[in-house]
Amino acid sequence: MPDTQPTAVLLNPRDLVVTAAQKLGLAMIVVGDPKAPLPADTPRQSILRSPWMSDLDRLVEQLRALDLPAPVSCFGFGELGSTAAAIVNDRLGWPGNPPGALAAFKDKARLRAEVGKRAGTPVAHVTCAAKEELRPAIERIGYPCVVKPVDGTGSSGVRYLAGPEETEHYLAALDFTTPHLVEEFLSGAEYSVEAVSTPQGHRILAITEKTTTGAPHFVETGHTLPVRLDPADEAAIHALVTGTLDAVGYRYGPSHTEVMLTKDGPRLIESHGRPGGDRISDLLFLALGEDVFAQTMTAVLGLEEPPPATQQRLAGIRFVTFDRTVPMPGISTELVASLPGVAEAAITVEAGRRPPEVRQSGDRHGFVVATGATRDELETNLARAVRTLTATA
Repeated sequence: MPDTQPTAVLLNPRDLVVTAAQKLGLAMIVVGDPKAPLPADTPRQSILRSPWMSDLDRLVEQLRALDLPAPVSCFGFGELGSTAAAIVNDRLGWPGNPPGALAAFKDKARLRAEVGKRAGTPVAHVTCAAKEELRPAIERIGYPCVVKPVDGTGSSGVRYLAGPEETEHYLAALDFTTPHLVEEFLSGAEYSVEAVSTPQGHRILAITEKTTTGAPHFVETGHTLPVRLDPADEAAIHALVTGTLDAVGYRYGPSHTEVMLTKDGPRLIESHGRPGGDRISDLLFLALGEDVFAQTMTAVLGLEEPPPATQQRLAGIRFVTFDRTVPMPGISTELVASLPGVAEAAITVEAGRRPPEVRQSGDRHGFVVATGATRDELETNLARAVRTLTATA
């Protein structure tokens, strides 16, 4: 432990992030955007309100004025926060990831260019800076193909195109406000890979099995971890992930890399310098005892590493949908939360509002999280929770 109490500057943290910092005995500066809710157990004396999501320069000056003693670093574990933290640390001379690494993750075209052949067979793709470039790019890649914004998240804007007629309908309705990527369509089983990085290397924590709505939007409907694959496939996936992280110069913290295991081996879909969404960081802790938030702060601030996690369970999340023709009733999740193995249950559609069509992650209606000692037990617990939750609607 350093002589001076280390300080973690946390950008709009979840409750698990605050808890991890408290367990490590860190001093905290919890930076909350003016309208952002903060965890209930956040010490009031630690809160710094700043519009960092729209004015990062102001946050840098606020933090500089505090003259915090080393060791100190800024941490953000979301899509915006991870990029902002890298910039803050770079400007203030604090340890952390280079901003270029996070910029590469955010720009899917740049990621593909920087990774090249270092992560297996490259995926054929074309970057389009203007809408009129899309049709010739689609013709060049061929059908079927996938079109998506280069900076999109949560399946937003992702579209599968099967042929020319579908393409014409898509282009006619498309509001083109950011560059898009046209990619070859990959066929196989889709997984995500959760890893944590330090300057000493990248440690694979789990391979996560996922389900989606399929074409045309491929919105994720469930995740299960850890899953075991054929040893040769696992080794190839691990090599793809570490090659991707090395290519962009990622040094600290959790990552979430999406891969398609095709008949010719794994292919890179995209990667992110943050924990996986959809409660995947929760699943890692519930199943394996892996706390990616504590591990990241430990590595960056030079703290003594904790003993390795030894827990071996499975955890999963399943998203639920409700009848879109009627308004959502008020539903209590207390009964579901009390069922065997259930860790969390939530409804994400406001009572009285009709559930939306699921075209991106933010449209999903609710979810349950559960654990099990075996895959059969996990699936039983998840199925029971889903049935109970949807039956109350």
